[in-house]
Amino acid sequence: MSNSREIYVKENNLAQLSLFNFGMRNFRRTKVEWKDKNGEYELVCAVPEGDDEIKGVPGAFEHDVYTAIMRIWVKGGMNGDTIDISYSQVARELYLKPEHSATRIKMAIKTLAKCRYTFKHCFIRNYKDDTEENREEVVFSLFSEADIFEQKRGSKKKSSLKKSKSTLVFPKQIVKNIETKYYQFLNMKWFRALPSGLPRRLYEFLEKKRYLSNNSVFAISEEKICMWLPIKTKHVTSRRKNLKKISDSLIKAGYLRYYYFNKTKKLCVFAYSDAKDPVYPERVIDVEPEEVIVKETSFVREPIPQILVESTELERLVSLIRLKRVGKATKNLLSKHLKENGSEYVERNILYANDKAKSSYSNYLGKCLANDYAEVWHEEKQSKQEALLDLNEELRQKEKEEKEKSRKELELAELRQEFLEKVEKLSDLFKRMAMDSAKREVDDTPSKEFAIKPTYSMRILDIVNEMGGKYPKEILTMEIMKKLWKERV
Repeated sequence: MSNSREIYVKENNLAQLSLFNFGMRNFRRTKVEWKDKNGEYELVCAVPEGDDEIKGVPGAFEHDVYTAIMRIWVKGGMNGDTIDISYSQVARELYLKPEHSATRIKMAIKTLAKCRYTFKHCFIRNYKDDTEENREEVVFSLFSEADIFEQKRGSKKKSSLKKSKSTLVFPKQIVKNIETKYYQFLNMKWFRALPSGLPRRLYEFLEKKRYLSNNSVFAISEEKICMWLPIKTKHVTSRRKNLKKISDSLIKAGYLRYYYFNKTKKLCVFAYSDAKDPVYPERVIDVEPEEVIVKETSFVREPIPQILVESTELERLVSLIRLKRVGKATKNLLSKHLKENGSEYVERNILYANDKAKSSYSNYLGKCLANDYAEVWHEEKQSKQEALLDLNEELRQKEKEEKEKSRKELELAELRQEFLEKVEKLSDLFKRMAMDSAKREVDDTPSKEFAIKPTYSMRILDIVNEMGGKYPKEILTMEIMKKLWKERV
């Protein structure tokens, strides 16, 4: 991914708390509740009673649409508490086709505007002295008002999706917090690169916590990360598999370098892409919600004892071994080579033994570690991986170019439709002026019967642009020029 960023913002409470119901949408689920383990802090989201139009509380797609709207707001300068948006703008931010997704986007905006959130002692108002003692119950929808554009049934004009706007008003609590710079900068490129749902939610959470990382590694208890995302299943194995799957999406996209679970301390360890050596943070975020939000700025980085670094890395290397149980002798052997030859040396020989050992795995692993059997194998494998990465990058680049080409073609198609609508409104006087100008221009041209049509079309384009249009000459296809010529006077 390129270093350029497409910034969007999330107000800090919304980036921290679990506002969306990820997973399978249950149409009967008109209310969801989130609580800390002590029950002191509670967040409730509910569909208004008697509203049959809204099928459930906001989920993954509503999360995507809200994020796209925040991106559009940033591009517009974040002025005031109101934003005018078209379905076409939202669709483009999410790489969706407007004509196919307009109905879903409209329904998502309605859901965000109608569903009510109740924050009980867990919403920080940065514009007030919101200590734990005086924190109040806060109630609002993510849009306090929404004038939503309704496309006429049977209308197929793509231009209407672009020109027609919905007006949305943000709640005062969010606007006031953002005015005091109580928000998190995020990157739309990373957001789009991840699957919809929990992977995108995890990205926003980890980006908010990045400054708490130690050597670009962030650790948090399993209980806390499941509470914040949220992952609600109580089945431990299923929960850990889900966390691994979600984290793998971020690794595949390049946002994380690695993720692993420390079974001894029940910690989830996330290494950002710029992490170098595997480390183990001595400080762990394991506090109550208000402490995470209010007191996180007091976090102090401390030196990491080398013994913790080595023991955690040894645990990771042991987990790579293709045995159900790893004996003490094998662990001691790994520890010896880890100190003498380093982590990469040990890891590549473990992977080589996993691939090549046919009997007596422990003995074969010992020979591999003693003689570095994996050296040539590792280099060849690395070369293949690099070639595969280059190929994947080339394919991604081609796909990106094709998407960009499709996007431009779609934009040009919309512009052509708008242009023709404006030409229809031109008086005969303007069309005669365009014809007279075109005739004078091609009068001395040997093949003026062939040149007159495109020249006339260019003069029509000039007239429309002089009247406030901003249409490029690329909209003048052969079909458009034939139509303009046919309708001349």
